[in-house]
Amino acid sequence: MVVYLFTLAFNMFVMQTFEQLVLYIMYIVFTETVMLLKALITHYKFDQICDLFQQTLDGDFKPMDMEEEKLHRKGIGEINYYFYLYMMTTNLAIVSSVLYLLHEDYRLPYFPWMLGITYGPTERLNFGIMFAYQVIGMYFHMLINVATDVQLFYFLGMISIQLDLLGKRFRMIRSSAQFRQSLVKLINHYQKVQRMTHDIEHLYSPAFFAQFSASGLVICATAYKTSSLFNVYELSAIQNLLYMLSMMFQMFLPCRFGNEVTRKSHILRTSIFSSQWYEMQQADRKTLHMLLQRMNKPLTLKAYYFFNYNLQAYTTTLNMAYSVYALLQRNALKKS
Repeated sequence: MVVYLFTLAFNMFVMQTFEQLVLYIMYIVFTETVMLLKALITHYKFDQICDLFQQTLDGDFKPMDMEEEKLHRKGIGEINYYFYLYMMTTNLAIVSSVLYLLHEDYRLPYFPWMLGITYGPTERLNFGIMFAYQVIGMYFHMLINVATDVQLFYFLGMISIQLDLLGKRFRMIRSSAQFRQSLVKLINHYQKVQRMTHDIEHLYSPAFFAQFSASGLVICATAYKTSSLFNVYELSAIQNLLYMLSMMFQMFLPCRFGNEVTRKSHILRTSIFSSQWYEMQQADRKTLHMLLQRMNKPLTLKAYYFFNYNLQAYTTTLNMAYSVYALLQRNALKKS
């Protein structure tokens, strides 16, 4: 990884123009930097991540009846659906780099300079080795990225499932006796979910702050590169288009699952109010009212208290990327 990233970063000094630097090297450097940060966090916080995984398997987090089992299976199904979709998109983006082999000008897929080694029609073996090295290296870096992203949206997905289960259990309360019997257990369960949300936010804040910061530029540069290649290298444009879709999907997943956590924590208050509180004694009604007041603030996640994990942050980043893309296109048309 060190050799690969060093070689990639050194390419910044061999690009001839600023446009080449941004469109061909910098956006990959940003992606690889975020990947490295995610890998370091996973390495140094491995025990904490294992504890979080173990927490999702605790008895408190398991369904208690058939209705809860159905809710649990539905939530796991959504996690699996997005996981397989994400894996398919990222694998297609890497595999599509093989399309560069169809070019006659012996272009490497990710960066042109490789430790000063010459390659081309007269050095086909060198070209083949370096091509394989870049593709295989990028494939394993993609797996690191995907593994870390999957960790995050799995945790967020499990929190959403727990909020569904808590909502169902509150709705099933029918009397003061049932309320008093289950209150402490339900509050402890909610506090576990709350602590888990805070731990996840603290654990992944650095990596996803960097990802949100870099994603706009990466998506913009890839879109501009794709549009400029459609008339020259259509096959290369396909590779860049798939790469852009992968980046958009990578940013969408934490926003989508984080948005579900916030949305379902709002719904939890409605579920508590949907219990038969009017059949309870006055003291229990007051307790329930205090509980509702405590849950006034929904569960939210932020990357370094700046970027929210919600769909609004996703659309804002895409709008910013499109604005910069439109500016680059306008400047390109003026030059032509």
